[in-house]
Amino acid sequence: MRDGLRFAATAVLLVAFAVGCTCMQKSWGKGALAGAGVGAIGGGIAAGAAANNTGAFDIGDDNEDKALAIGTGAVSGALVGALIGHCLWDREVVAPAPPPPPAPTPTPVPKKIVLRGVNFDFDKATIRPDAVSILREAAKLLKDNPNVRVSVEGHTDAIGSEAYNEKLSLRRAEAVKAFLAQEGIAASRLTTRGLGESQPVASNDTADGRAQNRRVELKTQD
Repeated sequence: MRDGLRFAATAVLLVAFAVGCTCMQKSWGKGALAGAGVGAIGGGIAAGAAANNTGAFDIGDDNEDKALAIGTGAVSGALVGALIGHCLWDREVVAPAPPPPPAPTPTPVPKKIVLRGVNFDFDKATIRPDAVSILREAAKLLKDNPNVRVSVEGHTDAIGSEAYNEKLSLRRAEAVKAFLAQEGIAASRLTTRGLGESQPVASNDTADGRAQNRRVELKTQD
């Protein structure tokens, strides 16, 4: 009796371990239930027949031997059948794919960057010290947007001839372009225009208005 029980238990554990190790990624479902039912019936029948032929479950009279054999076979068959049915028919647990990371938001670039703080002295194209910090901020913005091309446009007040003011405004635009190039902006991204006195932003009848008109603007190009 002990040899029969030991053999049956060892066989069940080995089969359960071998089968179970291959199916760890599946969820338990109807396949395991169906396998357990079939295994219990088959195991009980097979163990009962073995008890009659081998006497492996010899604990008393024939009815007791057969009852023990059928019970042991049914439990063992249910366990093995559940594992086999689980492996054959139950579905694998598939972890949901993680959501894609959000796309980085590019730094918005205004269509027109007006450098109103970049003022020029009368009849001069030299960048003043108080304009340096503003130009550096503009250079940082352009570095953050390396695909943007810019038109550097110079302006003057209305004092002097139109021809002279046009040349002066171009010299102012070239001065700003040179500064931005020194800050690391590729010269190929910068074009210059001298618009003279043709596009005032304030009245040329006052000193303050004329100072506002002596300016440079940066405009992004399509």
